[in-house]
Amino acid sequence: MPEPPRPRSGPADPAARPDPPAESPDGVDLTLIRWTLSLTPLQRLELLQDWVDGLAELRHGRATED
Repeated sequence: MPEPPRPRSGPADPAARPDPPAESPDGVDLTLIRWTLSLTPLQRLELLQDWVDGLAELRHGRATED
């Protein structure tokens, strides 16, 4: 599964276009939204399923493998 983007240091060329803001005025992390939108629909579904599986594990404990 792809990793979320890591923050970049400032541009090497000061005339280069600045990075888009990392946070919206109301506090939403825009880097995670951009990262999620960079995934294919299948990758997004796999990511969501991983989160659902993790939540189920937290609620009910790990399922034993027979």
